[in-house]
Amino acid sequence: MESTTQQQEWFQKVFRKNYEYLRNYLYYLSGDMGWSEDAAQEVFLILWEKRETIRDATLKPFLFKVARNLFLKKKRHEAVNLKFARQFSDDRYQESPHAGLVQQEFDRRLQGAISKLPDQCRTIFLMNRMDEMKYQEVADALGISPKAVEKQISKALRLLRENLADQI
Repeated sequence: MESTTQQQEWFQKVFRKNYEYLRNYLYYLSGDMGWSEDAAQEVFLILWEKRETIRDATLKPFLFKVARNLFLKKKRHEAVNLKFARQFSDDRYQESPHAGLVQQEFDRRLQGAISKLPDQCRTIFLMNRMDEMKYQEVADALGISPKAVEKQISKALRLLRENLADQI
């Protein structure tokens, strides 16, 4: 068994190397940066608790799987809250007015088009384009093949072109 100091050094190294990618992944899933930062910290808390059973070869898939599970738990919780709120409230969601500037309008359309992508497709696309992760890095993080990443990126680009073509 490693000493506590060695474990702490290993953990700090893993944290520094993976925190930003993990936080961004959670942000891409949720759209909520505050929650994403909290959830990323929770993932690393779980890693610390399970540090003795995690091998380096399975580290990234473990981190991303725990993150995805936290996101799914959040979505289930939100669904319950929404159901409860609808039962006891007549208030309806009101969309705020959008600005008339062309750039803001395009950004809104692009974000809308990205949000319409299927979950896995959107996540992979954003990890590649926003985090600048290579196909292999995305594949390793999500536990899928690089070819699956390539197919999802192609699908995302095709869907974005189709969605934005009729809006431009």
